[in-house]
Amino acid sequence: MSKGVQIIDPEERFVIEVEGARLTLRRVDSATLAAMERRHRADGDRRAVNDDVLDYALLDWSGVHSPLGGAEVPCTRENKLRLPASVKLKILAAAHGARAEGTTQ
Repeated sequence: MSKGVQIIDPEERFVIEVEGARLTLRRVDSATLAAMERRHRADGDRRAVNDDVLDYALLDWSGVHSPLGGAEVPCTRENKLRLPASVKLKILAAAHGARAEGTTQ
């Protein structure tokens, strides 16, 4: 039986696990995405829109480490943009998903 479609609530939070790291996310609604696209319309930089979506969707993490010394790194925009492309794609897919599995509040 289908669980149906969920609306997107700005207070919703959910966790995904990627390669042993726990990433706390929120989904992106169409109004938020449209605002990000408008912000970059003049420069036409689609990568900047994706960077903004990543920064908006990824709220917190644990298990993300520096390759130098292995220390955990803080969940900042700069560090989010340094994640491997394969991890970024998983985050973006989850943020645009029809359902948030593992929702926490």
